[in-house]
Amino acid sequence: MAQKAGASGILDIDLSERLHVDIGASCNNNCLFCMEDDRSGRSQRFGDLSLEAVAGILEANAFRKAVVFVSGEPTLSPLFLPALLAARDKGFSSVGVISNGRRFAYLPFARRALAHGLNVAMISIHGPDAATHDALTRTPGAFAQTLAGLQNLNALRSEFPLRINTSTVLNQRNSDPDTLARTVALLLPMVDQLVFNVMQPFGRGDRFFDRLMLRYTDTAERLAALFARYRGRHLPVHLVDIPYCCTEGRGIPESARGYVERYVHYEPVAGPPCGRPDTPAPEPGLLAGGAQRKLAMLAQQEHPQGLPPTSSPLAEKHRDLQEQSQKVKREECRGCAYFSDCDGVWRNYVSRFGMEEFAPVRRKEA
Repeated sequence: MAQKAGASGILDIDLSERLHVDIGASCNNNCLFCMEDDRSGRSQRFGDLSLEAVAGILEANAFRKAVVFVSGEPTLSPLFLPALLAARDKGFSSVGVISNGRRFAYLPFARRALAHGLNVAMISIHGPDAATHDALTRTPGAFAQTLAGLQNLNALRSEFPLRINTSTVLNQRNSDPDTLARTVALLLPMVDQLVFNVMQPFGRGDRFFDRLMLRYTDTAERLAALFARYRGRHLPVHLVDIPYCCTEGRGIPESARGYVERYVHYEPVAGPPCGRPDTPAPEPGLLAGGAQRKLAMLAQQEHPQGLPPTSSPLAEKHRDLQEQSQKVKREECRGCAYFSDCDGVWRNYVSRFGMEEFAPVRRKEA
């Protein structure tokens, strides 16, 4: 579900952003790199979200093509199955979930989810074995259930239309060439697409940064070794949030590079209802091409249907806008061939590693 940046660097909001709907706070994993370190705060924000509010969000965004249900672990929410039905009834062509997959290990539940309209499953799996995955999720037995969930979903494709993607957060513990190769070998027979994400330095990802974070160029080297093993064969891998300059000239196919996450979601907030997207002022620093134009566009854009009813007012939040104040480019980036396609680098990352590894690309790979 990641999307490739176009020539403007910022995709058209009404055509390319998918809708994320948060339906809870609980999670049965405890990942070291989780971006959210405050589960009680999340519970306070999303604990009173009703099915009526979810239906309102869906109605207000019916012009979008894709909806994805998210939370700590959305399959644990009592809203999950009714929300799938609501999304299907609203006409979304893509009804998805981002999940650790553990509840799909129960075949009757997996079948019910697909019967309720689920047709895209994005399953988080962070290694090829229990030793790797369970250590990163800090949950004994998680790998066995996630793998069983993937196997059940794959088997059910004989009965239901379903796309299966996996998401793996690359870090120091799971991205050496052998581990990456074993992860790919395990997943390829069951999935349509493997997504490799760089770790984001927020929440626990910030707290455990020194123990887990790889430099982007080191990550790119390891990915290059993976693609070298599959040279001459198509490898359905997307690399998300890794700057182009880090993967340039390493033999990584163009089809795998340059993917970013574009989505809109809603959060309950204190204060008066907000009928427009929030538009925080970005901190000083270079912005990706087109970002200023999008900021201005979103500041003026009224929500098509108004905000859905809930006990708390809801604020519409766009990932692009939230990241503008948290990412930065160096002055030299202005001369890069990918300047307009690149979102920049997390400031938290730069504060630890600097920006010397990000060298402008003078000419795009053919």
